[in-house]
Amino acid sequence: MVRSSRVMTMAAAAALFANFAAAQDDEAEAFDRTPEECISVSRIDRTEVLDDRTVIFHMRGRREAYRNYLPRSCPNLDRSKRFMYEIRSGRLCDIDTITVLEQFGTRLERGFTCQLGAFYPVTQEDIEELRAIAERGRAEAIEASPAELPDDE
Repeated sequence: MVRSSRVMTMAAAAALFANFAAAQDDEAEAFDRTPEECISVSRIDRTEVLDDRTVIFHMRGRREAYRNYLPRSCPNLDRSKRFMYEIRSGRLCDIDTITVLEQFGTRLERGFTCQLGAFYPVTQEDIEELRAIAERGRAEAIEASPAELPDDE
């Protein structure tokens, strides 16, 4: 009797796990991660610079966002956290460029111009993970240790 009770419990747990795994797979399949070549500028709510190569484009409306990973590092993008872009068709595309806006005193001046990459849809969980990775990278980049100077003899 105890053994059949254990078997029934294990079977019920396995069925529950299978249903949970199937639900997780459905959610993962429902989120399309296919990169976009362009996004509509009128739908951009705000941008978030994570580092010199990663920009998150937060969109209006649904909780939608895109990660753009630049093909090459864009100097001073992370430090300035500001950029501008010019558009011709109401869309921002992977062939377009952004220009870093650097602050000098009270004025902004154009800095480096860098090409965009493809726009990858990301979830809020993805964004949190990308933020954590960027923060770890900053912490590692500024880690320093004291050095001994030689005696002047």
